[in-house]
Amino acid sequence: MSRANTRRIAKVEVQQRRRVLRRRFALTSGTILATALSLSTLFVLNQTFSVSKWEIETGGNAPVSLERQIDTVMNELPDYDFWSTRPGLLRSHLLETVSDLENIHIQRTLAGSLHLRAVARSPIGLWQKQDGKIFLVDMHGTIYRPLQATEMADLPILRINKADIHEASAMLKSMRSDQPTHFSRISELFANHSSWKINFNQGQQWMLSRNQNRSDSINRVSALLEKQRWRSGHWRVDARTANRWFIRPAKQEGVI
Repeated sequence: MSRANTRRIAKVEVQQRRRVLRRRFALTSGTILATALSLSTLFVLNQTFSVSKWEIETGGNAPVSLERQIDTVMNELPDYDFWSTRPGLLRSHLLETVSDLENIHIQRTLAGSLHLRAVARSPIGLWQKQDGKIFLVDMHGTIYRPLQATEMADLPILRINKADIHEASAMLKSMRSDQPTHFSRISELFANHSSWKINFNQGQQWMLSRNQNRSDSINRVSALLEKQRWRSGHWRVDARTANRWFIRPAKQEGVI
């Protein structure tokens, strides 16, 4: 009797194991099938929403070559499927590749279409390295690319150390905003540990202390030269001391 019970128990256990295995197999098969269907759907959608065209918008102050540079990079993309043309991924790639680009906003408008709105860098000066190469510097103090041989740039030359570029750019940005007439006349900018020297056309020059608020000093010198007494002349202004300024005619040495 005990032997028969043992055989029946063994048979029941075998049947239970088979049912467990069948359930596991069914679950695994269902998971595999669902995964395959999902991957297939994703593949179809990825190809369905591939990019076939794009529209590039640049601002009025952008260099004429910016749109061409962006279009060239877009045409050289290895793939145009949905995954490869994600706006965030494209934005990072374009910012790394197009040196004249400060920012870009990318929007998927319709299936197969992108709208790219580009923001160009705003050059504020020219900086020369020790090897003689001249680079464009933007208003944030970023040295972003060499000046091309055929390129004309009516910008101040920054004859300063690389460590001073960020501060110099901020000063020039402020002048371009607050004193655009004076900014347009700057030819060179020099710096040492204690002062700035700004050379303008007509032999004019301003010397400012780095220990004082640069915006305040520039505004004060500019306001002085706008007065009737000084407006019609060309002057060299030494404003490095707080209690006494020295003003000389641009082409003479006598102190006034």
